[in-house]
Amino acid sequence: MRYGGPPRRVRFLHRPNRYLARVELLPSGEVVSAHVPNPGRMEELLEPGRTVGWAIPAAGPGRSTHFDLVVVRHRGRSVSIDSRLANRLVRRVLDRGLLPEFGGGPWEAERPWGGSRFDFGSRSRTTGGLRALLEVKSSNLRRGRDASFPDAPTVRGTRHLEHLARAARRGLRAGVLFVVQRSDVEGFRPNGELDPEFARAFRRAVHAGVRAAAYLLEVHPWGAAWGRRIPVRTDDAEGPPV
Repeated sequence: MRYGGPPRRVRFLHRPNRYLARVELLPSGEVVSAHVPNPGRMEELLEPGRTVGWAIPAAGPGRSTHFDLVVVRHRGRSVSIDSRLANRLVRRVLDRGLLPEFGGGPWEAERPWGGSRFDFGSRSRTTGGLRALLEVKSSNLRRGRDASFPDAPTVRGTRHLEHLARAARRGLRAGVLFVVQRSDVEGFRPNGELDPEFARAFRRAVHAGVRAAAYLLEVHPWGAAWGRRIPVRTDDAEGPPV
């Protein structure tokens, strides 16, 4: 999937709030504001004055910025910080039948169930009844050799897992898919050091029958491509973020 405009190389300066960054366009040196399409902390990725990445031109009614900061360099690799990218790619992959572990389609977006709204749901082709739920989580945090989620405590994410576990116990095919927006990790694990409630909910969900999978993205300044599947570890015994 390609971004909608030509990437501009930038240097990250600071983040006035979680959705706004001040960046320096390279090599001109002009300082502009850019939208950050990710509410996560990303402290290990966004180092003031040091992080270099790419922004794409963006326009629309009501916008106060003319760029989206979408990719940064970390440990010599390109990492996507655009959380919107995950669902867009998953939509394409589901439509092509490339995630059979979560069941077949047809898939519909924003499916409500049990007091939560899930990213995707599928219905039976014969009866029309709901048969599967899938929640997508975007990860770009690296801890040791593994990707991890979340990078900030998430009550909403914990609730999603609890409701997926309930759906699995009621006979639905329930799944959680972690889209890892970098390619330099060997596996995935929950971030129990930062959010122990999420990690416990994750383990309970897997025990209840929720299917969990993680896939890498091959990230480039112009966009990203779907990559390989990596192991999901239910424990969170790993060192601090690096």
